[in-house]
Amino acid sequence: MNTPRLWQLFLLALLLWGGETLRRDLWNPDEVRYAYIAREMAQDQHWLVPFRSGEYYAHKPPYLFWAINLVSHATRMPIGRIPVRLPGLLAGVFVLWTTARLATRWAGARAAWPAVLTLCANYMFWHEIGFARMDGPLLGWTMAALTLLFLNDDQPTLWRPAVAWLCMGMGVLTKGPVGLLTPAGAYIAARLAAGEGRLLKKSHWLWGPFLGLALPGLWLALAWRHGAPPGYFSELLFSQNIQRAAGILGHRQSFAYFFGVAPAHFLPWTLCLPAAILVLRRTPEQRQLLRRLLGWIGFIFVFFSLMTSKRTIYILGLFPALAILVGGTWTELATATDRWARLARGAFLWLLTLAGPAVLIASFLPLPIPGRVLWPTGLAALAGAACLWRTARQPATQPRFYFTAAIALLAVQATIGAFVYPAVNPLKTPGDLLPVVAERVPADGRLLIYGFNGEIMAYYTQRRGQVLYTPEDLRAAMQREQRGVAVFEKKGYAQWAPEHLVPEWRTGEFASGGRDYVWLAFEPARAAQ
Repeated sequence: MNTPRLWQLFLLALLLWGGETLRRDLWNPDEVRYAYIAREMAQDQHWLVPFRSGEYYAHKPPYLFWAINLVSHATRMPIGRIPVRLPGLLAGVFVLWTTARLATRWAGARAAWPAVLTLCANYMFWHEIGFARMDGPLLGWTMAALTLLFLNDDQPTLWRPAVAWLCMGMGVLTKGPVGLLTPAGAYIAARLAAGEGRLLKKSHWLWGPFLGLALPGLWLALAWRHGAPPGYFSELLFSQNIQRAAGILGHRQSFAYFFGVAPAHFLPWTLCLPAAILVLRRTPEQRQLLRRLLGWIGFIFVFFSLMTSKRTIYILGLFPALAILVGGTWTELATATDRWARLARGAFLWLLTLAGPAVLIASFLPLPIPGRVLWPTGLAALAGAACLWRTARQPATQPRFYFTAAIALLAVQATIGAFVYPAVNPLKTPGDLLPVVAERVPADGRLLIYGFNGEIMAYYTQRRGQVLYTPEDLRAAMQREQRGVAVFEKKGYAQWAPEHLVPEWRTGEFASGGRDYVWLAFEPARAAQ
């Protein structure tokens, strides 16, 4: 096989994520939040400091909001499914391309496509690139920096490390200091683990960090000069980095958290890792590749394990390295007779064999979505299982076992994105709220949101949200708006209503994303005094 070309990877991405991108609505929490913040950024021309419902948003740097607005402007599309998801989708394509480049460099061209398909056919990578979150673009910048640093060791130039450090700077603008620390650390660990420490003796370690930090530094300086709100820098630099890493803001987990999470989220390819490691230990050259990949993997694993705050998505940077490790040994894994290789092949066979009938049976059970939307996924799994059994039983085709398995898994993922996810849209979006707001809140009016952020309510109703946390503030906002709608979480409404609700006001209940809400339509004469 030849190394995949960029247009081929774009086509693969279109087949894998295109149906989901076009048909699935934006969901809570992250997708709709980022869409709403990007829309408010464009409306108010707050290009340096993101705002949410009129209050500054310091949880993340502004890169993704800039990228969403750039796509929206370039395509002349309103901020919606495509502009919100395209930055992550393009980053995913670039991750596949850089993974293929590294696989070719280290294991030969025959490993490039297997590494790409292994990565695509992993649920966690597929899910994160399909969903519009910070982690897909962050991985794109991380892989760009890593690839340039590794390739620069083959042919040292000035531009490769310079661009690598600029990519790290863009990573910082995407999700903070991890955008610089993880690619630099993974590169150093990989070289040291492979006994290639001599390659670290490069001058760019003296000037590169300053170049990488220049981009976020310039943004912070401009934000300060243009009057960023008080408290913004403190929350952005201290609370959202130091306190988050220490677990003060939540997501506290034990040191051993990723020992279970990482293998589970690399399934089904985790089953191939023992056999793949045994294959790569056979020759000195392969052992060096194994050590290099384990250095990369080990740094990211330990780096995030040391943090008190942990989320599964933090270790997404492991998966390109794991994909190269497994993909580079596909042929050997397909034909090996040792216990681990046979166990892995059997697991793939029975996974697809059992998944197809299970999904089809589930389609006839009482479900909150039409059962027929599961049929393409079930049939894809059944067809994949049939092809895989046939491949496994014929010596001539057995070396293609994992290629067949990957294509079957990609077909399953593509049908989930194109058919199953869109069927869930009514459950994930506040459709019942839309006509109430359209009737009572003018286009330039405010949707009052009590006690929670409620970006999804403001985004889908196409109204500016105002979040209020006390009954006094809510009453004042009602008096100002005169006529409008307030939205509560059901539990929050129960606490507020007995003391402050006038019985004649009209109310209704609705659900969105598995949570129950109450809308309250108010009139001028009904406003509590």
